[in-house]
Amino acid sequence: MSESYDLIVIGAGVAGLTAARDAARDGARVLLLERLGVGGQVSSVEGITNFPGLPGPIAGYDIGLHLLEEAEAAGADVVLAQVDAITPDGAGYLVSATDEDYLTRTVIVAAGSERRTLDVPGEAEFEGRGISHCASCDGPFFRDKRVIVVGGGDSAFDEARILAGQAREVLVVHSGATPTGRPEIVEPTVRLDNVSLRPDSAVTGIRGGDTVDTVTIRDRATGAETEVAAQGVFVYVGLEPNTEWLAGFLDRDESGRLVVDDDLATSRPGVFAAGDIRTGTAAMLTHSVADGERAARAALSHLAGDERGRAAAAT
Repeated sequence: MSESYDLIVIGAGVAGLTAARDAARDGARVLLLERLGVGGQVSSVEGITNFPGLPGPIAGYDIGLHLLEEAEAAGADVVLAQVDAITPDGAGYLVSATDEDYLTRTVIVAAGSERRTLDVPGEAEFEGRGISHCASCDGPFFRDKRVIVVGGGDSAFDEARILAGQAREVLVVHSGATPTGRPEIVEPTVRLDNVSLRPDSAVTGIRGGDTVDTVTIRDRATGAETEVAAQGVFVYVGLEPNTEWLAGFLDRDESGRLVVDDDLATSRPGVFAAGDIRTGTAAMLTHSVADGERAARAALSHLAGDERGRAAAAT
């Protein structure tokens, strides 16, 4: 017999950990399933100053551990496993994971997103050999070297600022005429002496020997390409929601995000979505916390309604 839970949370990012903690605190029997490690996208962020209830700056990895400890202390079970499928089973669902299946009455999908790639020649070849997605992790390897940051959003400029404290020069390549990041993040970064911008441009190739040596940059207006010497490339061009495995089971929008209503309910009763995997997300840390809290409340409300329905049927 498969083990049975009131709620299964899929994904141990900030939204998933918060949902598991809050639901367990309210007395639900909760299982949290995660395939890699806690913290999600924030785990690679060096210093976070706006996390609710914690003094900053605090490393994203430490936030993940803090929330994990809270979830486990509340009574949630945590299992490291890859979830392959969710299928209807009676009044609930069967969640199929790496080595075991679990029964549950409700599900919160908080599986997060993966970083998009550039999909250019040399990118896969030099991954981990000059191409990175974490300035705080790999920045020290590029001390006194020239690096390129690809992307125009908050993450790109956050990472550029960190790299500017280590690299000799940081060139930010972004596709728009102006960055899309918030001014409070972009402006302090571009004021740094060793940070420069290449707007309306795209990286089209990465070359090197054992590690990265040069990067090809195309001017989007003229089509002209130039070779730029660089020893590192840090890529931040958006997120791809981890929902392909749910195609045909839950409704998704054109970007692949799960369609939800105001209560974060998906197209299946008793299945909710939280974090940057859902439609309408702002993909910000504080919103992920709020999503976890909302999804937990919605799941508990569904469970309470289920109990009322069973009691009515019994009479």
